[in-house]
Amino acid sequence: MARVAPITEQFQHFVEDLKDSFWGDLCGKTRLAWKKFWEAESERARDSYLKLASHERCEPTYASIIAMDTMCGTW
Repeated sequence: MARVAPITEQFQHFVEDLKDSFWGDLCGKTRLAWKKFWEAESERARDSYLKLASHERCEPTYASIIAMDTMCGTW
């Protein structure tokens, strides 16, 4: 019958660190995936509410800012 080598304290610490590292990485990646999912879902819901497609959104131009100011009576 073969003899089993005793597990050293150093090896036990190595195994503990390996487990902590694995679960920490897994939790971090899961958290990041959920964050990306909810941000995309939020954008989709906003666009659905505004009835816009992502390509229809644009940055405001100088002319549109002036038009908004004159409509609000700030001039």
